[in-house]
Amino acid sequence: MQIQGIITGEYIKLFHKTGLPDGLPVIINIRTKPLLLEEKLKLVDMLCGSWKDDSSLETIFAEIESQRHEDKPREVIFDMPS
Repeated sequence: MQIQGIITGEYIKLFHKTGLPDGLPVIINIRTKPLLLEEKLKLVDMLCGSWKDDSSLETIFAEIESQRHEDKPREVIFDMPS
């Protein structure tokens, strides 16, 4: 049987009746409900919003961008055993 509910303190309030008798011992496998896209976007905004007015980010990202375009020579080893 799979049924949804909501946790309140130490209790789980079920959204639908199960037909099971009161006091029946059960084992519960808890999975959180997947977030909707709107909820995910709010979470990202909440977590990353603190960087919104951080002026040091411009310097950091400019340095990363300049390093991405550098031509760094790589070592080629010709004497490798085959």
